[in-house]
Amino acid sequence: MKFGTFHLMERPFSKGEAQVIREHMAQMKLADRIGFDAVWLTEHHFSSVPYVPEVMGEYGLSTSPFALACAVSQITDRVRIGTAVKVLPIDHPLRVAEEVTFADILSNGRIDVGVGTGYRSYEFEGFDVPIDEKLARFKEALEIMTGAWTTEEFSYDGNFWKVPRLSLVPRPIQQPHPPVWIATRLGTRETIDFAVENGYRLLSAWAPPNELRATRDMMREARAEQGLGGDFDFPCIRHMFVAENDAEARRLGTEYIEYYMKSTALFRPIGDHERDEMVFGGVDTCIEKLRRLRAEGGVNYVLGWMNFGGMPDDLVQRSMRLFAEEVMPKLRDDAEADAAD
Repeated sequence: MKFGTFHLMERPFSKGEAQVIREHMAQMKLADRIGFDAVWLTEHHFSSVPYVPEVMGEYGLSTSPFALACAVSQITDRVRIGTAVKVLPIDHPLRVAEEVTFADILSNGRIDVGVGTGYRSYEFEGFDVPIDEKLARFKEALEIMTGAWTTEEFSYDGNFWKVPRLSLVPRPIQQPHPPVWIATRLGTRETIDFAVENGYRLLSAWAPPNELRATRDMMREARAEQGLGGDFDFPCIRHMFVAENDAEARRLGTEYIEYYMKSTALFRPIGDHERDEMVFGGVDTCIEKLRRLRAEGGVNYVLGWMNFGGMPDDLVQRSMRLFAEEVMPKLRDDAEADAAD
């Protein structure tokens, strides 16, 4: 079983922007040192006034995920560095392909390219991109990126972008290109078929276990139809806060959950399940919640959203260490035992 950390970079107005970024960098460096498998970065734009009135802070400061990935690559040695996600429709795909390549080289082949269509209207308005074109732009962008990575002299005549014959330089270390992950909230068969047929992976978000299980089953069926057997990474994102016991978790962490719930509701709809599905509590409670997620949802890769709601850095790092020392080994032992059976 794999574990990553997820970094939205929320900023309550009580913290400076540079402070938030430095804290996340320190937490990613710690994740590399204490045994997490990956760190996952985000992309958001303009998540503040005037687009969002009565805002309590900035929803996310990570506006350039592959620039951030380059920086992270220089302070880590082992973790993979993913994007969850790069919003493809609002950028030129050749530029994205170049940025991915540079990050892949600097990280010595540790980049995972999580991509999505985006969903916030004000981000599309800010870049003057019609939001109703997002799916078509997304698919065209992927064709251009993978084509440029894998074709010596590449050209493309699309509806949104025209690419004259050219060669992308430099080339990524991972061949034929870094893994591409397709983000999905609800894994429809159409999305899953698109991912499997193109050799992409699936990146699920906050769905409850029954929906995750249905998505995993469809993914397995689609892979079998393409002649692909064996197990596969099936990740999802979960908020995580680990304390010595449940009472301590409530005392130390509740205010940051409440900030997150109130703030996030200003930016996107929040499902009723999100609070219940948080991996929040003492060590034993967190182990049991993750065991349930694995058993009921089929999840074998959890992206832990460990810094949320403006939580102080020392509290985040304490939770990360508890997770790595007390929770992570138990879940990995479970997975190894099941594999042996």
